[in-house]
Amino acid sequence: MNTRLELGRIAGIPIYLDMFFVLVLFFFSHRYFTSGDSAQISAGLIIVVGIIGSILLHELGHAFVARMFRTRVAEIELTGLGGVIHFDSSLPRGAIPRILIFLAGPAVNYGLYLVCESLIPAAVDGNRPVVVFVLAQLAFINLMFCIFNLLPAFPLDGGQALDALLGKLIGPTWGRRIVGALGIVVALIIAFYAIQSLPGSIFLLILAYILADANWNAVQGAGRGWQ
Repeated sequence: MNTRLELGRIAGIPIYLDMFFVLVLFFFSHRYFTSGDSAQISAGLIIVVGIIGSILLHELGHAFVARMFRTRVAEIELTGLGGVIHFDSSLPRGAIPRILIFLAGPAVNYGLYLVCESLIPAAVDGNRPVVVFVLAQLAFINLMFCIFNLLPAFPLDGGQALDALLGKLIGPTWGRRIVGALGIVVALIIAFYAIQSLPGSIFLLILAYILADANWNAVQGAGRGWQ
């Protein structure tokens, strides 16, 4: 069964929305729409649109930098775990181009964080509490997107960038092993904090499992033994 919906194209890149993305988004935003307060509902709608836009711009950041290095982009997909960009050709072999491509997404989120933060004082001066609330929420969300994606774990951008750097310095096998090992540690830390606040953090626990599995497979796939 096809659970994807094509939203359209941006700069010739197809954008797909997975229905699981809608479910996860509803899970994190339903409190705005069940509050019974019209201001909260309006703020919730803007925040939801802002989250979608932030994730999409994150992936477009990857896409446009990849195009600078003549890497073709097949599509962008908004999934339950965020955004995924699919390339239609191999990434550049050089470490610096690959690092720039991977870090472009978090850089976009950090830029959005700075923009939202810079607009808050004007909203405060204009006595617009709902606007202040929305801007503060979107600033925080984009900062968290940036920090999370920079974690040294596969398949996050930080892990991919570190893998490209270590692959250049000590070889791809050891680079992948080190990032995979760090990723397992990151997954365990996330799982530890998630367990402390169950059941509300069930999504975080699922995320920890996915990271642990991906990084364990990366370590295993890098070759047997630690020679």
